[in-house]
Amino acid sequence: MRKFVKLGATALMLTCMAGNVWAATAAGCARPEDMSALKAAAVQQRLMVAALSCDAIQLYNSFVTSYQKELQASDRTLQNFFRRLNGRTGEADYHAFKTRLANSSSIQSIGDVQGYCANAEATFADALNARNKSLRIFLADKPAEAESAYAPCPVYASAAKPPARK
Repeated sequence: MRKFVKLGATALMLTCMAGNVWAATAAGCARPEDMSALKAAAVQQRLMVAALSCDAIQLYNSFVTSYQKELQASDRTLQNFFRRLNGRTGEADYHAFKTRLANSSSIQSIGDVQGYCANAEATFADALNARNKSLRIFLADKPAEAESAYAPCPVYASAAKPPARK
């Protein structure tokens, strides 16, 4: 009898989890790893524009080299996020998103190149002085308007205590 109860509880739990995943996908919300990938893309695009606009190519190359594996993983997460939002246009949406980030950064740099470059220089210094940190820790206090365009997925927690073992 106990096995059937455990099996039933497990099936119910898996059904609820699948329902939450489906609801999150249907709602088009961003999971924490998606939000982090959105922010990483925004910061990387800002620094890429700085490499070209502020003659900071070596700093940009150092940044990319320092965080290469994490940037690649983050970019895969970002691609998967856009595919999850819309399977048919996800790839194109991903490319359009990154293009919009780069264009926005370019416009900002044109509007105030000295301010843009000073900000980028400080960001490069922070990133490169923190090589022992992860990309996620480096990005934690960096502003990124890109993530505000997507609603974070709700987090559901069960308030029920597991039954006592007999």
